[in-house]
Amino acid sequence: MSLASLDRFTERFVSRRFFYGWTMVGVNFLTSMVTAGIGSYGLSFFVVPMAQALDVSRGAFSSVTLFRLLPLFLVPYLGSLADRKHGARWMLTTGGLVAGLALIATSRVSSLWQFYAAYGVVFGLANVAMGGQLVGPAILAKWFIRMRGRAMAIGTMGISAGGFLIAPLAGWLILNYGWRTAWIALGLVVILCVSPLAALLTRRQPEDIGLLPDGRKAPPQPNSGGAALAGWEDREYPWTVRQAIKTPALWLLMGVNALASLALSPVLIHQVAYIRDKGFDPSTATAVATTMALAAIVAKPPWGFLAERVHVRWVIPACLVPAGLSLLLLIRADGLATLYAYAVLHGLTIGGYATLSNVAWATYFGRRHMGAIRGFVTPVSTMVGAASPVMAGLMWDRMGSYAWPFAIFSAGWVIAGLLMLFARPPLPPGSPNPIEPKAASALPGSGSRGAHD
Repeated sequence: MSLASLDRFTERFVSRRFFYGWTMVGVNFLTSMVTAGIGSYGLSFFVVPMAQALDVSRGAFSSVTLFRLLPLFLVPYLGSLADRKHGARWMLTTGGLVAGLALIATSRVSSLWQFYAAYGVVFGLANVAMGGQLVGPAILAKWFIRMRGRAMAIGTMGISAGGFLIAPLAGWLILNYGWRTAWIALGLVVILCVSPLAALLTRRQPEDIGLLPDGRKAPPQPNSGGAALAGWEDREYPWTVRQAIKTPALWLLMGVNALASLALSPVLIHQVAYIRDKGFDPSTATAVATTMALAAIVAKPPWGFLAERVHVRWVIPACLVPAGLSLLLLIRADGLATLYAYAVLHGLTIGGYATLSNVAWATYFGRRHMGAIRGFVTPVSTMVGAASPVMAGLMWDRMGSYAWPFAIFSAGWVIAGLLMLFARPPLPPGSPNPIEPKAASALPGSGSRGAHD
């Protein structure tokens, strides 16, 4: 069977049962689970044993995130590649294979520079290609408009599932078999789970296989000669990168993402070590981290549905400001009750961030060039997210405590939420009057019985 024949069989088999876009949601869930579970949540469990084994400080160990910046110059190209017909498919497939091999190589490191090379550079490049927050959201934005909030919510549930499933697996493997065996096992998980499914299922957009966003039905066209898509109209303005960078909204959204990345990455990487520093045993630290991840999983669908009914400009502040305040509980925690209160409240709030951020970019700038736009803006948040864990580690080395860096991260969440209030949706070129922001489900033609259904 040829590749084209296999593609047609897969598309027909899936489409007879449900809208093919939900398959793309599943692929995004899987890649997000792997990239977040191993790249953020899971790394937290390796900080103490690997720093001790390699005889390095936590600041030096955490500096591995800086080496993820080396392939950053490729991100705009990868974003544009996601807008091409088979670009995302090859990126996810190749990225999964390279990521798995890089993790297996990490199991063999005996010095800090080897760790930087294997995990920082090679896994960092593969992580970008797998694109949990670059390629995946860009693709989902093309498959969904009216149901974009719930689709992004389910897809980004993989991020928290990485903390709920992958990270505890890493902790259990380290505890029972050592950190070297843990890296090998995680590498095999990536290779066996990501690459085959990505190669088989990934498609760029519904129009490529004769479908419409949200599974809509195209109105019948007389004498259309079988052109099933001829009667539908995409009401989202297709902003290009050149047009988008001229709008204040793009730079404000970029600032929101940067401040959120300042706070998100180091907390996920250092929270287990912080809890252990407070005198709690590794099993308690694991349970608290897992509870936070579970709370984040539960939170995503409600935030996604809310973003379909209320404009995301107002929903994001309601998510990020409480996220910052809840982080203060970890700083003050001296007992199990406060630790678990932090885990639940912080998980319920930060759990909505990835979903709402992905909805925001597509709501503000449309779906057609979303890969290119995300490729342009992602390097900024990536650089901040790579530097902030190092800052936290260096401050711990100097002060012997995470209290001050975590207070800074708390402020980052709050400021990000307040900044979003100023992100007025941009007017498409040629629009004479401001448009009152509406949720996606309220836009003309986007309702359940809209003009395109």
